[in-house]
Amino acid sequence: MKDVIAAALSSLCVVHCLATPILLMLGSSGLLLGVFSSEWFHYLMLLPISVLLAWSLPGGWCVHRRKAPFTLGLTGFLILIASLFALHDAEAALSVLGGLLLISAHLYNRKLLHNLLKGSHHVAH
Repeated sequence: MKDVIAAALSSLCVVHCLATPILLMLGSSGLLLGVFSSEWFHYLMLLPISVLLAWSLPGGWCVHRRKAPFTLGLTGFLILIASLFALHDAEAALSVLGGLLLISAHLYNRKLLHNLLKGSHHVAH
């Protein structure tokens, strides 16, 4: 369940990064644009993303012993951090890339854990 929540939060980051320029192009204004374009939103989203990353992926590695989900997740997280310091033109692209890597990491971790659980269930019978 942790990986599903983490993937959903990372998806929200991707939607945020893609929707903000679209809202600006459409001439949108108001509260929604204010929330989406404010800097605090980035920091607010990083907190649960980092907690879920630290809670889910290392624990998954301890069970399935595959480094790929952790490596993908850490790379995605570091790219998200780099996007905070990037030039405005690169910020959205880096954030989307980081978010997509995090989504992939969590879904892959979930798949590996599910396959192990399914495999151990068949062995027990």
